[in-house]
Amino acid sequence: MIEKENILYRGLCLAKNDYFAAKISYTRVFGINIDLSIVIYRKDTWESYKSFYFKGLASGADQKEWFKKAEKMVMQLDKPEDWKRPHRYCLALYAKQVLEDDFFRENLYFDKEINSKYIYNYTMTSRLKETVLIKKLNLLSEEEKKQLFILREWEKNIWAYEDIHYALFGRKYLYNNLHDKEKFSDYYEKYNTEFQILLSD
Repeated sequence: MIEKENILYRGLCLAKNDYFAAKISYTRVFGINIDLSIVIYRKDTWESYKSFYFKGLASGADQKEWFKKAEKMVMQLDKPEDWKRPHRYCLALYAKQVLEDDFFRENLYFDKEINSKYIYNYTMTSRLKETVLIKKLNLLSEEEKKQLFILREWEKNIWAYEDIHYALFGRKYLYNNLHDKEKFSDYYEKYNTEFQILLSD
């Protein structure tokens, strides 16, 4: 029953505006009740932005309420300050790649029958994506490179989400792959100090 509900509702978009989309990320069924986890994503980078939970009837009798609550949440959100900014795209691309690699390694751990050709193809594709990311990173303007090292309030509020978690930690990786990183050392140090404070909270 639980698995059936997950398949049925996972990924269902409940509401959207020009900048955000609210989708069901997880469901869990307890008898006649269902718990929904709903994540609101940015539509430019598909990063997590906010989330909320909904408890209702597994029969679907409360589905109208799911949509109403999601629409209310989404309509309160304005255009993100770093909407469609190239540096944000680089951070999101990095986080997405780390998540894909983590999922791949997890599959390897649990499935000993994966053939070597699949492993080779995935590894080569992952390296190519990394090369593309580093190229895009180094083509950023000076202003966009500075923006990489500014922690946003929305990131601090939801840094436990996997994609935002990796985007926060990813600044170090991106900084180390800048060809002209010496020019941005002050910005990076300021970010690192602020990030360490966030980690200690």
